Amino acid sequence: MVDKSNCIENSVENQGRYGILTLLFLGWCVGNLNRFSINYAIVEISKDFVLNASTQGFIMSSFFLGYALMQVPGGWLADKYGPKKVLISSILIWSVFAALSGLAWSALSLIIFRFLLGLSLGAFYPTALKTISQVFPRNEQGKAISILLVSGVIIAIISSILFAWIIGKMGWSALFYIIAVIGAIMAVLYLLILKLPVTTQDKVAIQTIDKPQKLAFKQVIRVPFVWSMCLAGFCVSLITWGINTWIPTYLVQARHISLMEAGKWQMMPAILGLFAMLASGIITDKLKMDTVRRSTLIMSVLTAVSVYIMYRTPSLMLFFVFEGIIIACVTAIFVIINSMIMKQFPPEVTGSVVGLVNFGSQAGSFTAPFIIGIIVDASKGSFDTTFLFLTAVAVLSIVAFLTTYLKNSLSTT
Repeated sequence: MVDKSNCIENSVENQGRYGILTLLFLGWCVGNLNRFSINYAIVEISKDFVLNASTQGFIMSSFFLGYALMQVPGGWLADKYGPKKVLISSILIWSVFAALSGLAWSALSLIIFRFLLGLSLGAFYPTALKTISQVFPRNEQGKAISILLVSGVIIAIISSILFAWIIGKMGWSALFYIIAVIGAIMAVLYLLILKLPVTTQDKVAIQTIDKPQKLAFKQVIRVPFVWSMCLAGFCVSLITWGINTWIPTYLVQARHISLMEAGKWQMMPAILGLFAMLASGIITDKLKMDTVRRSTLIMSVLTAVSVYIMYRTPSLMLFFVFEGIIIACVTAIFVIINSMIMKQFPPEVTGSVVGLVNFGSQAGSFTAPFIIGIIVDASKGSFDTTFLFLTAVAVLSIVAFLTTYLKNSLSTT
């Protein structure tokens, strides 16, 4: 057995690894500003453009359609051309479409710009995970992933108040312009500071702890475990973005509170998600695969129960308590899914495999906003059916994780 920590230390010093991770974290913070911006802007956009719930849903989903479509190509581009070029290109292009989103003059133009924004942003995440797989040993990758992903939770906390304030003071267009400028600055920072070692991949690839599967990508798509993770990711993301995109509107329309008040309440679930994401990455690195898989089953059950109770409770406080439990569970599950993948496959195909599984996840993100919008319109403005739908999706995630216990789930068929 090769001592992994020594190999990795020879190629990328500890300080260098965390410097790279810091840049990835900051870049993904900017990416998440783009992801969350529409959740609050849509309330005012719907007034300006006079939109029904279905059209609002399509606007919010258009980003995730583009994002999902770029997952596999984004991972492939990172595998072929190297992470740095893909990361910088992704940030620059998404900043352009963020600015254009602020110039949108109709629902159709906004749908197009948000789709192209998602397409350009979609290459960043699989490329970032490939970078982590290159510079971190496998027994530290879970922690590194959780640090990267926690940026989304931090932005969720910040955006719940900040975005509502910016929109109230300057309008929704200004929000998109500000995010575009931040993105342009980040691209310059990457160009000047990000230094990725050329030979890291070869050195990391020979290290083994649990003997990860050595497969070509054409074999990877025949591994049942990959498709189980695709389905699980689909369900978890559908729940996550069903809540993230529609809860602000639900709180304003059904619970009759202001957008600013809704933003304040939304901080509590986001903070719980922050702690869950950090803890899950650290704990995952220390647990065996069987224990990790059991934990995903438990959290999936807890998610299903919490969605149903959240829907039934008349108490606003209990509503947010159970929303917090849901967000904590789904964020932890998402970290675990990515960690399990990276522990099972070598760095040569990590970008492509993560892209494939994340495509399933982002298909859920794309489906959630528009399908909920259709359900709300069909229910004449009621959200009751929406919560039952999300409960059913949580049950489906339980089934997905159960399939990982099938014989030969990690073998090619």
